[in-house]
Amino acid sequence: MISHGSAAALHGFWDYWPHLIDVTVPVEAGRKIDGLRCRRCRYPQPEEIEPRHGVAVTTPARTLVDLAGIVDLTALRKTVGRAAIRRRLDVQAVDIAIHNAKGRRGLKMLELALIPYRTKDGKAPDVRSDFETLVLPDLLELGLVRPRVNAWLHIDDERFLVDFLWEEAMVIVETDGRETHETPTAFQSDRRRDQFLAATGYRVLRVTWHQIHGERAAVLGRVSRAVSLRRRR
Repeated sequence: MISHGSAAALHGFWDYWPHLIDVTVPVEAGRKIDGLRCRRCRYPQPEEIEPRHGVAVTTPARTLVDLAGIVDLTALRKTVGRAAIRRRLDVQAVDIAIHNAKGRRGLKMLELALIPYRTKDGKAPDVRSDFETLVLPDLLELGLVRPRVNAWLHIDDERFLVDFLWEEAMVIVETDGRETHETPTAFQSDRRRDQFLAATGYRVLRVTWHQIHGERAAVLGRVSRAVSLRRRR
């Protein structure tokens, strides 16, 4: 059974493959096979297994539980975020997998990583980039009301997709990754959109990749103040 890091790679949650192929086996007896790394944990139940590219692999939920015991919180959060981006994050299924894995390492850490994706309707936020999954947990940890993620705004005859939206405060945060916002065409389009939204009463704050890595606390503080001030009006 492909599991752990190899399962994460097979599901597309990791960009790289582990040096050794992670497998979980029913019994530990048998000879060692070069290139394979046998993981010692409870063998997956039938509902924790699925075919992927013709290979039996642990489900996304079980894979996240397995990874929680071998990676740190930063790596786990990124993996959970990737699962959400790929529309493979079922929080309820992960909760069941956590319940079935009582006593294993890393479960509390996994519960922390899931907090940004727990919503009232049970649907994971519509995150679409690594940058968004990096920013969302920080916004919620500030105590802000959960924003709508990748929300459509319809204003007059215009239609805009915004990254994070606080409707009551009329505040929008855009995460400007290099791959989508640093071309001349994108720059002009972004400025036109910002002007239109500002003219209709929205405040748009743009957060760049460099800012979130170099001055994260200051940037998030400005976002928090903007949302709080607008809500009090």
